[in-house]
Amino acid sequence: MAHFNPQAEAQPVVLKLATLAPDGSAWMKTFHRINQELTSNTDGAVTMRAYPGGVMGDDQAVLRKMRIGQIHIAGLTGLGLGFILPDTQVLGTPFLFRNYREVDHVVTGVTETMEQGFLKQGFVLIGWSEIGFIYMMSNKAVGRLEDFQKAKVWVPEGDRMSQAVFAKAGVSPVPLTVPDILLALQTGLVDVVYNSPTAAIALQWFTKVKYITRVPLGYALGGVVITQKAYQKIPQEHRKTVGEIFLRNLVTLNAQTRKNNDEALRIMTQEGIQSVDLPSEELARFQEIAWDAREEMAGRVFSADIVREITTHLNEVRGGE
Repeated sequence: MAHFNPQAEAQPVVLKLATLAPDGSAWMKTFHRINQELTSNTDGAVTMRAYPGGVMGDDQAVLRKMRIGQIHIAGLTGLGLGFILPDTQVLGTPFLFRNYREVDHVVTGVTETMEQGFLKQGFVLIGWSEIGFIYMMSNKAVGRLEDFQKAKVWVPEGDRMSQAVFAKAGVSPVPLTVPDILLALQTGLVDVVYNSPTAAIALQWFTKVKYITRVPLGYALGGVVITQKAYQKIPQEHRKTVGEIFLRNLVTLNAQTRKNNDEALRIMTQEGIQSVDLPSEELARFQEIAWDAREEMAGRVFSADIVREITTHLNEVRGGE
C-alpha cells in the first residue's frame, strides 16, 4: 500500500520559460517581476526560471523543447506563434494596420478564436506580448519597390507570410534566424532587415544600419504560451492567480513597449540613422502585393475564416470606409 508523503505533495512547481528577449530588456524585466509575484502570491508553490537571449535556441527549437517537457512556457515572436497556430500569421500581414487603435480593436476581437486554436494544439495562450510596429532598416535607402528588389533582404526562417510577399514583390530573400542577423549585417550577407525600433536597439542591429524607412512595414505581435501539460501541473487553487499575474504584467509591458518604441525611434535618429520616406504611390504598390499574397494563402496556409474575421473587425474600427 502506497504511503502518503506530504513533502512530495508540497513540491513547488518550477515553470521554465524561454525567450529570445535579451537579459536586461523590458521583456525580461517583466518576466523577473512576474516570478517575484508568483513566488509571493502562491507562497512559493509556483515559481519561474527564465532563460533569456535565445540560450534555448530560436522559437522552433524552444517549441521542440516544450513538446518534450524541457521548457514549459515561452515568450514567442509572431513567427513562433505561427508555428503553433498558422492563423496568427494573418495579424502580421505587411501594411495591414495603420495605427494602434486598429490593432487594439482587431486583436481584442480575435483573441477568443485564437485561444481556442491554441488549445487544440496543446497550448494555453496566457497573453499577447507586443513587439510593435516594425520598420525596414537598411544599408541602402529603400523608398521604392525597385530598391527593395535590388537589395539583399532578410526573411526569418520559416516565415511563410513574408516569403510569399517577397516572392510577389520579385525579391529573393536571405533566410536566417534572429541570432544570425547581427553578423549577417556586419559581413554584408544582408543589407535590409526589419524589426521594432526597441528590438533593433536591444539586439544591436541599429549599430549596423544607415537608413530606416519611416512607414511601418507591419505590426509584430508576440505572445506567452504554456503547454497544457505544464498548465495542469499548476495547483488548481493557484491557476487563476498565475493567469492574472501574467496578464496584468503583460498589459503593462505592452503599454511600455509603445513608449519605448517611440523613444527608440528618436535614439536611432540621434545616432545618425537617416529616415527614408515611402511615397504614397509606392506604399500602394506594396499594399497590393501584400494583399494578393494573403489572399493566395487563405485556406491553404491559414484559414479563410480568420481572414474574414480580421477583415470584419478592421472594417468595424474604420467605420466601413
